[in-house]
Amino acid sequence: MKIEANGEEKISVTLSKTDMTDFDITYDEMDYSNIETRRVIWTILDEAKKVLGKSINIDNRLLIQVSPADDGGCFLQFTQLPEAPDTKKKRLIMKKDAEPFLFSAFDSNSFIDAASCLKSASHLLKEFELYKFKSEYCIIIHPRPTHTETIIFSLCEFGEILTSAKKEISKIYETGLRLSQ
Repeated sequence: MKIEANGEEKISVTLSKTDMTDFDITYDEMDYSNIETRRVIWTILDEAKKVLGKSINIDNRLLIQVSPADDGGCFLQFTQLPEAPDTKKKRLIMKKDAEPFLFSAFDSNSFIDAASCLKSASHLLKEFELYKFKSEYCIIIHPRPTHTETIIFSLCEFGEILTSAKKEISKIYETGLRLSQ
């Protein structure tokens, strides 16, 4: 576990795959409504207090951002938010990155049209990558949180969309031909 302070209001924590195994949790299982996730979060905050010599004030609102790591671990960022002026309630907020998904074009013209559509909607994306895999044209899309449905809707006329395609995405990364944008 790697813990760093990023200013007065932020703490970054990197968990390795081993750390995730030790905590008995996966990125997919992380949800603040889950009691196991809460246990992990409180354990991490306790450890951060020991390592950094300071703690985040959890009496106010706290944003917890979680992103998956390539090695099976994850990256967490804790940010102390200013107190909301219109409410007395204090709560933690947990926000996860959106999962990448795979788009397979109907044909080469649809592929070009889909790529053009994604370029014009770049504010909804972190990134997208163009590939030729076997005889198919594919796009691996990394949406910003909460924009997945909007992107899927805008691409459905150009091809097939697979939202739970980790295995297929891995195959394309390994053996596909990456195309420039």
